[in-house]
Amino acid sequence: MQPTPMTLPPQQEKGLLLALGLATGVEFYVADGLNLILVDIAGAMGISLDQASWILTVYTGAMFIGIPLSGWMAAHFGPRRYLIGSVCLFGLSTIGCMISMDFPVFLFWRFIQGLAGSALFTWWRGTIYTVLPKAKRGASMQKTSIRLSLSSACGLLVSGWVTEFLGWRLMFLPALVLAGTAVALLLRHYPDLPPSREERHQRPDWFGAAIAVVSIGALQVVLSRGDVDDWFASSLIRGLSAITAIGCVLFVAWQFSPRNDAPLLHLGVLRDRMSFSAGLLGVPTGMILAGCLFELPEFLRGVMQPDFSASQAGVFMAIYSLMTAFARSQSGKVHARIGQRKGLLVAMLLLIPSMLLINRLMTSGTPPFYYIPALALFAACQTLLLPGIGSGAMSRVSDERFLDAVTIYMTARQFGASLGIALLTVLIDHRLTLHSSRLYEALQTGRDSTASWLRQGAGLLLSHSGLSPERTVEGAIDLLSETGRRQVETLAYADGFLFMATIGVLMVLLIPLMPPTPVKK
Repeated sequence: MQPTPMTLPPQQEKGLLLALGLATGVEFYVADGLNLILVDIAGAMGISLDQASWILTVYTGAMFIGIPLSGWMAAHFGPRRYLIGSVCLFGLSTIGCMISMDFPVFLFWRFIQGLAGSALFTWWRGTIYTVLPKAKRGASMQKTSIRLSLSSACGLLVSGWVTEFLGWRLMFLPALVLAGTAVALLLRHYPDLPPSREERHQRPDWFGAAIAVVSIGALQVVLSRGDVDDWFASSLIRGLSAITAIGCVLFVAWQFSPRNDAPLLHLGVLRDRMSFSAGLLGVPTGMILAGCLFELPEFLRGVMQPDFSASQAGVFMAIYSLMTAFARSQSGKVHARIGQRKGLLVAMLLLIPSMLLINRLMTSGTPPFYYIPALALFAACQTLLLPGIGSGAMSRVSDERFLDAVTIYMTARQFGASLGIALLTVLIDHRLTLHSSRLYEALQTGRDSTASWLRQGAGLLLSHSGLSPERTVEGAIDLLSETGRRQVETLAYADGFLFMATIGVLMVLLIPLMPPTPVKK
């Protein structure tokens, strides 16, 4: 399917961009909201926080599967029908999540939601490049990105407030309103583009699609369960890793095979240096964005002292989204003046100090507003990073291979997101063990200091709580245990942000792979 630029009436163009912002805003709202309220869902469903993390893992895995198929689906059914159908399916799965009483049923609907969300995540960008003239694409991308950041901010505020005062299930209701409005606007303003007439879009590459789904599914399980099952000590992880490796080789070979006259993806676009570098840089980009936005809400809700409520955490994260919206309004000027490659370098020079600053400031009692300068740096980084790489994925690709370039880049980003969350989870778990052992050794070494602290704590409890002497000793031990837990978790989460800074350093080394782009004098 080739881009079909057309000159739309001003009102239709505005309506189309608003519809795209609302459609993708639904996905942003639900994804950000659930990331914020995992603690509340875990408590309501009687599951551990580790089990609740599957709410994110299943969704991410489904998107990882759906994105490689999204280009073919849009070309086969037509982008208008595909996008509207995906919004409807996303709304249906949202209702399923809202009324699910059992955790496995909830995860089933999250999987369906991820498949539908892959279209929303990919095709707001695909629509702009497919429908609008080249001269209007940059401004339209910027305008829609700003709206998505504002949608994210509103979603964080609303989902946090609704969860705290009305219950977590009702946080899905605003998403249904957004989805319904998006469908109405898409029906009215989305031009009815015909499905692609290319042979490969008429005849599905079932074999290639099956290999992709099996390989990606196996990889997602390896990333999610590897640490729990002791990685390659587990026969299951070894088997799934072998399936992933063999599947990837088979998929690439089949896509290039002369016998496959209707490939799912034309991987030949990666021969272009710009497309190859964009796909390669998409992996660490996904790791950085997903990792940071996964780790910070967890720290706020579970480690900060005093504990952050859902509404408080929502307000704090919404500040970051608002800063992103503002920075996005300025990022186009930066890329136009210095080019994409230098823009990416500036983005990394903003990312690295932001992660190091959070690492340095992070204690269980650090006032939240101390983190705002670091979040401002990260917001500026994101607004330079995404347009710089995303535009590179599509800037020099022929019209015939446009969908393939978009799909490959978005798949790389989603793989990075899955990999980033998995690696952060493993890192934090291992650092928890390390810091716990060090804390225990410190308590053993300083027995006299520990005993003195316990006596003082028991004395304070005895004078203020009215407990018996025996209970005050138990209370002092519990207090020491809770203080130690928070300290250990704080150190582990701080190490996570140090890891993200390391990813930024490694990404700097990859930036020269991207060719320089023209700049405005």
